[in-house]
Amino acid sequence: MRSVPKSLFLSTALLSALACAGLACNSGRGSTGTASGPTANAAAGSSSGAGSPGSSGSPAGSGSGASASSGGSGSAPPTGGAGSDAGGSQPAGSDAGTVGDSGHADAAGAATGPADAGLPKIPGTITIMPIGDSITRATCWRAQLWQTLSANFPSRFHLVGTLNSDPGCGVTGYDTANQGYSSSLVTEVVAGVTTARTCDPFCPSLSDLQTAFDSVKPSVALIHYGTNDVWNGKAPSEILSAYSAVIDALRAANPAIVVLLAQIIPMNVTATTCAGCSCPACPTAVPALNAQIAAWAPTKTTAASPIVVVDQYTGFDAVADTADGVHPNATTGSRKMAAKWYAALAPLF
Repeated sequence: MRSVPKSLFLSTALLSALACAGLACNSGRGSTGTASGPTANAAAGSSSGAGSPGSSGSPAGSGSGASASSGGSGSAPPTGGAGSDAGGSQPAGSDAGTVGDSGHADAAGAATGPADAGLPKIPGTITIMPIGDSITRATCWRAQLWQTLSANFPSRFHLVGTLNSDPGCGVTGYDTANQGYSSSLVTEVVAGVTTARTCDPFCPSLSDLQTAFDSVKPSVALIHYGTNDVWNGKAPSEILSAYSAVIDALRAANPAIVVLLAQIIPMNVTATTCAGCSCPACPTAVPALNAQIAAWAPTKTTAASPIVVVDQYTGFDAVADTADGVHPNATTGSRKMAAKWYAALAPLF
């Protein structure tokens, strides 16, 4: 067992100011929030309305609610991403069937090239559910993606979920709905572990996700999940097994769902991330997981419910593109993530 697994809550103040003032750590553990188990609040922490990481309350804008309508325009939010290797080199074997080379973000964050010409078009309004931890819930890529989709496919989509959160990205009127649970581990979701840490708005079980999926029945799922699992030493096989269970739950709600599964962004965990925090294994563990995602996804995909691997790793710089070494910042990282998601989504319209 690792003696000092780390965790982090990301506050709204940090996202807005791109400073570490919004972070707080538990004394003696180098982690934010509270934890009763061997791991504390996980790497991808939450936004907090009060800006205090240890709170178990919901951040501003969180909680249950229907998605807002899509369309319209707003100011482009900053972008950000986390990376552990300078340049974020692509793990070996992860290029097959991925969005990243043929559909990728350039240096400015713009989507270039087709994502996957073989995907079927989805008629009518496409409902898109972002699923994950605080990298989904508490950063700006959802707002940036909404802007780009609105500019190109107005009135053709909604971002959906049973939760809502807006970390203060400066975009008016975007769909704030999502299924992001800050500080959560996907392996704990599937294992039914809901009290080992403080999540925002809560630590879900697979049953909670199934209820949300059944309620919304999304057309498309955007999954970036596993950052906290890697930080807490979970094996790739455990994480892939958890992905499989989540995808099964999605397919139970909609047998024809299209799953866009991210190879996760890299991490550069330092004392700047949170006091006493480190993850010496992360620079190799993240690309190792990503390589296995690319190899595993073809075994889980079906004709009715395809899985597309979206390479969110390549081109990410953990220092330049993150607010804290883990969470995409509000200037470059979120734009890069949004561009990769857009490249994968565009062929569906």
